[in-house]
Amino acid sequence: MSANWQDLLGGIESGDHIAQIYKDPEFLMTAVGHFVATGLQKGEGVVLIMREANWARLQERLRAAGVDPAAATARGQLIQQGADATLALLMKAGMPDRDAFQEVIGGLLAEARRKYPGVRAFGEMVDILWQRGHRIGALHLEELWNELIRSHGFSLFCAYAMDPLSEASYGGPIENVCKAHTHLIPAENYGDFDAAVHEASREVLDRRLARMLNTLVVANHPPAGMPAGQATLIWLKENMPRTADRILSLVRSRCTSA
Repeated sequence: MSANWQDLLGGIESGDHIAQIYKDPEFLMTAVGHFVATGLQKGEGVVLIMREANWARLQERLRAAGVDPAAATARGQLIQQGADATLALLMKAGMPDRDAFQEVIGGLLAEARRKYPGVRAFGEMVDILWQRGHRIGALHLEELWNELIRSHGFSLFCAYAMDPLSEASYGGPIENVCKAHTHLIPAENYGDFDAAVHEASREVLDRRLARMLNTLVVANHPPAGMPAGQATLIWLKENMPRTADRILSLVRSRCTSA
């Protein structure tokens, strides 16, 4: 696992499927801007399926960073489609349809790969379904993305608007997202996040349990790569839910007041 999300997104490799969970929209745009700018600068093709408002904000960030999105689009290196309109094309009987997905999304990736063998993609369609409460549909769409990754050999970044320090995000939501991804980005500063979880754990647990906790988390690490603090919270919520809620409350109060 990279020491920070910048290295993770900048050095994303074919087959990687990274999810970001975020509460602050600015954190999302910072991450997407880094992801897209790095890909363009490396000579990779970039496919974006974004909310229109976020696409407008991203263009401003890219231009401020010295990257010309219009020029990248004109040469076929950058391909962008609206997330809401694209999702509508994929839905049949209330669920994302595999054949439609292969045709529409597979077609976009094939178009990018004709000129650029290395391709990275960012999408917000899963979050649109998630925010509608259609979580089964969102996770099914993630499965379709993973099928396409295996057959087309590209890297994917997606994001969910979800508070990583809310008790409601655990007991299913974050854990289900982890199962569909190779990596999870839960915080802007990994070091501060890990330290806050560690200190809160030491306050809530007795010394013996606090010493055992790290060993237990390492032995039962979630399938997705993530900072140690996030892995600790997931393990605690699954095995010691009341303790997890107390620790989450402490971490949240410290991160909010910082």
